[in-house]
Amino acid sequence: MTLDITGELVGQLAALLAASFWAIATLLYHRAGSHFTPLQMNLVKGVVATPLLLIVSVFLGSSLILSSGLWLLALSGVIGITVGDSCHFAALRRLGPWHAMLLEYLAPPLAAFMAWVFLNDTLSIIEVTGAVITLSGVLWVVSEKAPNKQPALSVSGILFGGAAALCQATGLVMAFSVLMQSNINAIDAAFVRLASGSILLAIIVGFSKRSAYSAIIKQCRSINPFPLLGAIVFGTFLAIWLQQVSIANINPGLTQTLLSTAPLFLIPISLVKKQKITLRSIIGALVSLGGIGILFL
Repeated sequence: MTLDITGELVGQLAALLAASFWAIATLLYHRAGSHFTPLQMNLVKGVVATPLLLIVSVFLGSSLILSSGLWLLALSGVIGITVGDSCHFAALRRLGPWHAMLLEYLAPPLAAFMAWVFLNDTLSIIEVTGAVITLSGVLWVVSEKAPNKQPALSVSGILFGGAAALCQATGLVMAFSVLMQSNINAIDAAFVRLASGSILLAIIVGFSKRSAYSAIIKQCRSINPFPLLGAIVFGTFLAIWLQQVSIANINPGLTQTLLSTAPLFLIPISLVKKQKITLRSIIGALVSLGGIGILFL
């Protein structure tokens, strides 16, 4: 009897692989973060990843048509990518990969709450319980007292991380409403969101400083570009593609839960690099992951 790889298994593996790619990309972004401001980092990411998504869209057969849904997708990109990802990079710079990624656990319950408010989705007692557990796990970790001679977590970093989660949740709910009401496929939606967010970023960066683009190009030439390129390819391009593969094969709730394992992939990586993650942080991450599982499954 031969064993076939089912669509469900493909979807589950794709989501876990995407989660591992996000963990790796977060470390690489953190490594490159000292050379760029959050806005510059976000812009470089968009300039590299947007053409890659366009190539995939054309290769798979673009479903883009001019409609009112495109404007809502563009707005979701501005909120989730222009603002949200910039806040995430600011949090990453202040908190480090572990705590910055852990604060992203706030996005799923926030998205569920906004879908309940704006899209008339229902929330059961079990789902509310899952959201509360997720929030409790995150708050338990960020409220941990720093060990002796260790700096406390940056308050501004926590605020940036919370703002990133709120913006990402808002953008995702808006994008989801468009996907439910149109025939736009997920890859095309990702392209529109990323392109819109990147165009606004280019305008903001261009007006923020004289010769801003020349400074970014000069900075890119002065550093080893491979960590940053690796982060963009793994975290923004391949992870998004794998996310869509997962959604196409399993239910979105299971996809979201498996994607939320990303911080856990940082644990073995941190051990190899001899970076300490406290037991409280690990327990808090597992509690939050359990809450997300209850929320979506």
